[in-house]
Amino acid sequence: MIKDLLLDILDILFPLLLYQFVILTRSTMETVQKQLLLGLLCGAGIVSSMLLPTVITNDFEGDLRSIPLIISLLYGGYIGGFLSLASLLICRWFIAMDGFVLSLVASIAISIGTAFFVARFDKRQPLHRLTICMGLTLAAFFLLWFTSLLSDQAFERTGLSGTVQIGLLHLVTMCMSVYLMEVSIQTHSLQKQMVGTEKLNAISQLSASVAHEIRSPLTAVKGFLQLVLRDVDGKNKEYLEMAADEVSRAEYIINDFLNFAKPQLETIEALSIPEILKQVKESVPSGENVELFVASDENLTIRADRFKIRQALFHIVKNSLDASVSTESSVSITAFRESDTVCISIRDQGVGMTEDEVARLGTPFYSTKTNGTGLGLMVAFKIIHAIGGKVEFTSVKGEGTEARVSLPAAISRNP
Repeated sequence: MIKDLLLDILDILFPLLLYQFVILTRSTMETVQKQLLLGLLCGAGIVSSMLLPTVITNDFEGDLRSIPLIISLLYGGYIGGFLSLASLLICRWFIAMDGFVLSLVASIAISIGTAFFVARFDKRQPLHRLTICMGLTLAAFFLLWFTSLLSDQAFERTGLSGTVQIGLLHLVTMCMSVYLMEVSIQTHSLQKQMVGTEKLNAISQLSASVAHEIRSPLTAVKGFLQLVLRDVDGKNKEYLEMAADEVSRAEYIINDFLNFAKPQLETIEALSIPEILKQVKESVPSGENVELFVASDENLTIRADRFKIRQALFHIVKNSLDASVSTESSVSITAFRESDTVCISIRDQGVGMTEDEVARLGTPFYSTKTNGTGLGLMVAFKIIHAIGGKVEFTSVKGEGTEARVSLPAAISRNP
């Protein structure tokens, strides 16, 4: 019995290794495709565990079916969990062994219990995810053990010692399964970061060269337009003013290019976050139907370039205001401290974004606005990263978006 379960560990781990291989070699897979793949592979692992090396003779000691079921739900969402559960029940039905109803109830109970942790599972820390998986494994083990007592399937045969060994095998297998999944997640994340860094470096070099070549003639055009405007009246003056405004807009975009290409922090100084947020609020253009609220704890200080950090926050706040215009809602900025980090939360109640749209924020020239260039967020990301901080976005389509900026707090020096 224990020997068969040791072989079952391979039945569980091989599909996860195959999933890891596919994910790491096909970095362009959509989230739904990953969920479908994990659900199908975990379903295959469940079927293999129940049929190999021999067909199970009871629902307790014969296989490790609960482990891929839990993994597929937590890491593959409801889609992956449904596919695994369907595979389990179909296979169990065709085995035609007594106790199908109890097995059905136990499997559904395990799935429902696991489903409570699905919503924010991917946002948790790896150690926390491991703890959840191990706890659910123990709960599933005791549930299967209890159903085996009701159906008089196993306990008399396995005894207390065998039951403990089976439980330990469940925990060890779950631990190895979680390790494989976490390695897949971290490696895939590193791949994306490397690709993004290469793209950003290429765009930075191109941006710097193009912007420098364009800015000089543009400055000359702007200067001559201002000279001509002094001696022109009527309709021609209106046209020239429009041309001057467009030149100013082009100059603004070119400056964004240069800031993106070279976000050096020229003057590092201690800055008060309440003061910076007040300046950002005064400088950002708010719409007629959108209100901007700012709340900040006192004594929040960071070390950064004053103009660069204002520019980064300006771009993020302006995006939130633009997203809220159609819903005529408000934007709130909240600053507070967590340990050694100053956190700035910028929350709107605008149109929101999908997961794929959020994942692409900050990538070269991507914008959700029809007339946007994507440069603003690119500049904001690069400035904040240069300071040693990070930006995280969470959004729900139709409900709004929250941008969370985390910056290292300035170390106070007592005289």
